[in-house]
Amino acid sequence: MTANSTEIGTDNASHSYPDSLEATRLEPPSYRDILRFAIPVLFGFITTAIITLVDTLFIGQLGTAQLAAVPLAAFVYLIGWLLLAGILQSSVVFMARAFGAKEYHKIGPILAHYQILALLGFPLLYLFIQSWPLFSTIATLDTTVDSYASLYLEIRVWDAAFSLLLMLYSTFYISLGNSRFPMLVAVCVLLLNVVLDYGLIFGNLGMPALGVAGSAYASVFAQAFGAFIIVTTAFFGPTTARYGLRVFKRPDLNLLKHILRIGLPKGLAEFLEVLMWVGFMLIAAQLGTVPLAANNIGMQITQLFYLASEALGAAASSYMGRFLGANRPDIARTTTYRILIVGITYLGVLGIPLWLFGETIARWFTANEAVVYQAGLMFKVIALQQIFDGINLILRLALAGAGDTLIPTLFLAGGAVVVRFPAAILLSQLIEPGLIGAWLGMLIYIVILVVMLMYRYKSDKWTTIFSR
Repeated sequence: MTANSTEIGTDNASHSYPDSLEATRLEPPSYRDILRFAIPVLFGFITTAIITLVDTLFIGQLGTAQLAAVPLAAFVYLIGWLLLAGILQSSVVFMARAFGAKEYHKIGPILAHYQILALLGFPLLYLFIQSWPLFSTIATLDTTVDSYASLYLEIRVWDAAFSLLLMLYSTFYISLGNSRFPMLVAVCVLLLNVVLDYGLIFGNLGMPALGVAGSAYASVFAQAFGAFIIVTTAFFGPTTARYGLRVFKRPDLNLLKHILRIGLPKGLAEFLEVLMWVGFMLIAAQLGTVPLAANNIGMQITQLFYLASEALGAAASSYMGRFLGANRPDIARTTTYRILIVGITYLGVLGIPLWLFGETIARWFTANEAVVYQAGLMFKVIALQQIFDGINLILRLALAGAGDTLIPTLFLAGGAVVVRFPAAILLSQLIEPGLIGAWLGMLIYIVILVVMLMYRYKSDKWTTIFSR
C-alpha cells in the first residue's frame, strides 16, 4: 500500500486504539497485507481445532465408553451450533460495508441486532439437543455411552450464548480489518480450556474430578471467559463511542428481516457442509472397515487445508464488504482475485507432499498396510480436490461478504443432490478401490461447484444484491 493512498474508515482517533485498526485504503491490498490479515484468522481457527484435539486426548484416558460418547456428542452439538454461527457470521456483510462507507454510527445498532440472535442461540440449541435420542438410536449406542453423551450435552449447551457472542464480536473486529485481537482472545480461550480440562476431568490443580462433565464445564467456562474479554474490551474502549455500541436496542423489524434474508442461507450452507461430510463418511463406511479407516485419516488431513481456505475466505468477505461500502466494486473484485492466487499457491504447495509421500503420511496414523495403500491413493485425489475446495470457499465467502448468500447455497445443495452423492456412490462401485472412486466423485462435484460459483462471481450481480 502506498503512503499517500486515501483511507477508508480511519481518522486520527483510531491511531490511539490499543488494538490499532488496520486501515482499508482505496486500492487493492498487497499480497503481504492479505497474509497479515488472514494468518491471525487462521491461527484463531487452529486454536479451536487444538481444543477439540486436547479434549479427545484427555477424554480417551478415561475409557473407551467416554471416548466413544464425547466426540460424537460434540459433533451433534456442532451441527446445531454451525447453523446459528453461519447466521451471525453474516454480520460482516453489514458491519464491513458500514465501515467502508464511513457510516460508523450504523455499526453499533447492527451489532445490537445480532446480539439478540446470539442470545437466542441458547434456547434454540437447547431444543435441538433434545433430539439426541434420535442420534443415539441411529448410532445404536449402548446405555453407558448414551448416558455419557447425554450428560455432556446437558452441560455443553450452556456455552451456546458465550461461544456465539465470542464468535460475533470476533466477526465485529474482523469486519473493521482487525484480525489480531480475536486471535489473541482465541489463544487465551485455548490455554484456559486446556488447564480446566486437566483440572476438572482428572481432579488436578485442586479441582474436583468430574470426568466427562468436567470436559463440558471446561468448554463452558473457557468460552464464557473469551466472551467476557472480547465484549468488555469493545464496550470499555474507544470503539464504544466511535461505533455507537450499545447493550440493547429496540429491534428494527425491517433490519431483522434483511439480516435473516442474508444470514439464513449462510447458516444453512454451514449446516449442509457438515451433513454432506457425514453422508460421505457413511458412503465410506459401506465400503468396509479398511476404506473407512483410510477415509478417516483423510478427513483429519483435509481439516488443515479447510482451515486455511476458511481464513482466506474470511479475509475476502471482510475486504469485499469494506470496499463495496466505499462504492469500489472494482477494487473488491481485484482483491478477491489476489486472495484466490494466494489460496491456490498455498494449497498447491501443501498438496505436493500429499501426492508424493501419501503412504508415508498414512503410516503416521496406522501400521495396517491395506489402510496405508488406500490412503496413499486417496491423498493423490485430495491433493487436487483441496485446491478446488479452497477456490470454492474463498468465492463463496467473498460472495457472502457482498450479501450474495442464497444462490451459492442453492448451488451447494443442488450440486450435492445431483452430483456429489450420485457420483461418489457410482464411482465407488466402478473404480477399485472403491474409496478412490468416492473421492473422485467428490472432486467432480467440487470442480462443477467452482465453475458455477465463478460464473456467479463474474456476472457481477453481487455488486447490487445488498440493496435489493
